[in-house]
Amino acid sequence: MKQNIKNNNIPMPSLERLLNIYRFCEYLEEKEIYSVSSSRLARVFGYSADSIRKDISFLGWIGNFGAGYDVKKLKNAIYEKLRLNTIRRVCIIGLGRLGNAILNYNELIEKGFMIVAGFDSNINKLETIKTNVELFPAYEIKDVVKRKAIEIGIIAVPAEYAQETANRLIEGGIRGIINFAPIALKVPENVILKNIDLLAECMLMSILLNNDNK
Repeated sequence: MKQNIKNNNIPMPSLERLLNIYRFCEYLEEKEIYSVSSSRLARVFGYSADSIRKDISFLGWIGNFGAGYDVKKLKNAIYEKLRLNTIRRVCIIGLGRLGNAILNYNELIEKGFMIVAGFDSNINKLETIKTNVELFPAYEIKDVVKRKAIEIGIIAVPAEYAQETANRLIEGGIRGIINFAPIALKVPENVILKNIDLLAECMLMSILLNNDNK
């Protein structure tokens, strides 16, 4: 994903922090905590309080009193500014353990991500998967993405098939790709790409823990 992508002139690092704050506000509401300070947000996420206040300033004036920000107002301001109410149509390619887990991740639906199709190259496997999502063989990716106006494709296939999968998605008119395969994909400028290498992140964590122990 290009790091200079912005939303309403909000830099990518601030977008990521605001999303973290939004999720934390949801947690605070569940715990019936009604205010939160920039200092507490800074402690929770490891950012500076100045960075938090700057991020929140992108939302416009939402008020701040002695005890901090009103949690509900802060959450709603992020929701509206980042247009989190937008419904997105999603497909998943590769229905192994990871793909199946995502296929059954109910919170995606609750947050407006409609999983409308699943794909796998193993046609026999498609017949054994229990889901309400419509499933298709991988060779139909282009046509199904186009027909169902799918915007986001989640790739959970082995590395050697990832680029071919991405190409089919792009041919179908996909706008964004989340790639779990451990390979750098080539996509055109008009397609947003986010690479997530879970194993690499775990290995990096191990390195950081080793350094911390020293």
